[in-house]
Amino acid sequence: MKKVLTDIFRVCSRELHLVFKDEGVLIFFFLLCAIYPVLYSIIYNPEVVRDEPMVVVDDCRTQFSRDFVRRLDAAQGVRVVGYAASMQEAREAFSQKRAYAVLYIDRDFSADVVRDGKQGHVSLYCDMSVMMRYKAFLTALSDVQQEVGNELHAHTIEPFISQKGSIIKSRQVPVGNTAMGIASAVLLFILPLVLQQSMLLGIGMLHGGSIERRRKNGGVDPMAIEAGTMATVLGKTLCHLVIYVLPTIYVLHYVPMMFGFPQHANVWHELIIAVPFLIACSFMGQTLQAVVNERESVFLLFVFSSVVFVFLVGASWPRYLLSTKWHAVANCVPSTWMCNAYVLMQSGGAQLHHVAHYWRMLFAFAYCVERFVNRRRYRIWQERSAARPDALLRYDLIKNGIN
Repeated sequence: MKKVLTDIFRVCSRELHLVFKDEGVLIFFFLLCAIYPVLYSIIYNPEVVRDEPMVVVDDCRTQFSRDFVRRLDAAQGVRVVGYAASMQEAREAFSQKRAYAVLYIDRDFSADVVRDGKQGHVSLYCDMSVMMRYKAFLTALSDVQQEVGNELHAHTIEPFISQKGSIIKSRQVPVGNTAMGIASAVLLFILPLVLQQSMLLGIGMLHGGSIERRRKNGGVDPMAIEAGTMATVLGKTLCHLVIYVLPTIYVLHYVPMMFGFPQHANVWHELIIAVPFLIACSFMGQTLQAVVNERESVFLLFVFSSVVFVFLVGASWPRYLLSTKWHAVANCVPSTWMCNAYVLMQSGGAQLHHVAHYWRMLFAFAYCVERFVNRRRYRIWQERSAARPDALLRYDLIKNGIN
């Protein structure tokens, strides 16, 4: 046990030395964590859209239809910029980006609703290239329709009952995301993902540097520490934990504080839930390093995966609607569980068992890769170099197009 602990700290010291001597890894571990959360938060601010321009085509032209349009113009997300004489004129305003929505009021709208008590018809045509813009138009129109309908129903039954006002009073009470903004809804999922991706990129670049040193030294890394598989995996993990203490506090606690995101957990609770997440990310990075052969290959292998992980988290599509295969892939990604646990914690509390099972699984993966993939490959390289000293060098030259 004493030897194992000694090896763990030796590997950890070696990894810390390599990290702080490598500018590329420092950029991934520290600069990326410092800039990306702030950049994303600035892009998503302000969190809600206001006064989106709309053109109205009013074929009804009654006091009731004009009152309906005034109520819509008073909504937070909509600004009626004018009336169009026809749909062709409204289409021209839409194509010239002077308006992003067209509201068409049917000729019989007032007669159907007020006189005959029938269902009235209004049509909304809007630009869906930006979902928040579409949401603003649809929400405003739905609220106005519900308000007008409640008033008409109350006016109809008033002679028969003493109740006045709306029959059913509806009130929207946001829970968790009190600002009802896109940043508060999305950024809490993105913040843990930034930590995960930065660690994966840094670990991959460190391993790529080790591979390059082994090719130049007959399959032996002169910077490596001779230690057992368990000590190597845990030593690297300890190094990553030490490095990521400050970035984790900054990203998970101070960035939400700076931009006013929902924040109902203190820094200690955030660290408690982050420790198994960081361990799992380290294990995942040590698992995926098996596919890294050069320092530069991390950009091709890991950067694009950020988009995939965002979808697997469930921020843009519910996880329970994912197919069985994608659900299984999501279960193997630490950000899937950390992001959901972090959001629950910030809006009401989360327990450690949300991620405990999965970082134990990732530890097993990392151990198997280090034991049966990496070390087997290093042993083969050493055997080839012993038989022919320039074998690895020749392979490296041929791979780069030099005969």
